[in-house]
Amino acid sequence: MKETKLPIFDANTVEFVTVAAEFCGFLERTPEMQPSEFVDRVLKLLPLLYLKASLLPDCEPLDDIEPETFVTETDYEHLRNLIAVQLGPDDDYLEVFLDEMAFSDTPIKQNISESLADIYQPLKDFVCVYSIGFEPTMNDALVRCKEHFKAYWGRTLVNVMRALHNVKYNENHES
Repeated sequence: MKETKLPIFDANTVEFVTVAAEFCGFLERTPEMQPSEFVDRVLKLLPLLYLKASLLPDCEPLDDIEPETFVTETDYEHLRNLIAVQLGPDDDYLEVFLDEMAFSDTPIKQNISESLADIYQPLKDFVCVYSIGFEPTMNDALVRCKEHFKAYWGRTLVNVMRALHNVKYNENHES
């Protein structure tokens, strides 16, 4: 009899959890870094995070109840503010890859800090649920995280990378 490996213990899931936890911890340590170090490191973490998320195994929900969330609005806003302070005037960028652009002739102003906080929130919730160790909830948190990656935070990740790339390599900066 062959034992089936649960998606939550798949090597790709474990690697994703590791990178997601590192990303969340990194953002929480934002004030400890210089702006150039922050931008450089986040530009290295984001592609790795995207790669690991894209390799997550298929899984089905086990329960109809949504997994618990841990990031409060206050936590979100605190993190967003830490990043905004870190980036200063470089926090703003013009986004052209939003659904709202179909109805607009001009780019829409976005914030790197808000985009990174939008990625942080579902990842931190996932990592917190995963760390509790209750397998059915871990599974459902994985399903939810993967769905949110496909629908929202994966797109946010690639869009904010363009803005961060511009901050790092803009000729007007001494990074």
